[in-house]
Amino acid sequence: MLVVLADGLAHTRKELHACLPDELGSQRNVRAHLVRMRKKLRPNGEDIVCELKDRSPHYRHVRLLASAVNGKR
Repeated sequence: MLVVLADGLAHTRKELHACLPDELGSQRNVRAHLVRMRKKLRPNGEDIVCELKDRSPHYRHVRLLASAVNGKR
């Protein structure tokens, strides 16, 4: 799933679901995988954001800007 998101473009839940090994699983499984990936990406200054596009959620891999307050993110 992260390979698909690596292009920085917005992807639908259906596109991300196609990356999962169980094609019979619910599209809700995508959310569980995103939660796990976000936990690993955020400490590295990256995240997966959800955008509403054409009335449906799309997900995009982004790099976070550095914070002027603490210098970490």
